[in-house]
Amino acid sequence: MVIQPGVREHSTADERLFRDLLTQRGGVGHADFVLYRRSAQKALTDIQVITPYDNHMTGVERWTVQHDGQDSCTYLVRLIPDGRGGTTFTVQRDSKP
Repeated sequence: MVIQPGVREHSTADERLFRDLLTQRGGVGHADFVLYRRSAQKALTDIQVITPYDNHMTGVERWTVQHDGQDSCTYLVRLIPDGRGGTTFTVQRDSKP
């Protein structure tokens, strides 16, 4: 997945968490692959922070992935502190149009 210039800086996730969100099972990259298997080109085009993540309280971000330069899908990403200094996450397709 290509990340459009300047988009990465919008997320409150640190580098490792951001990479996990793109590459690990249950992350945005995985969810998008499952929903849009036939898409040859995927680009992360926008990240909107709804609730900033600070490793103490859950943060929420809205990530937008564009497929083949045409349609887009938006995902709600929840960044959840695990109580031990780490972070877990959930990703779901956003029902907002």
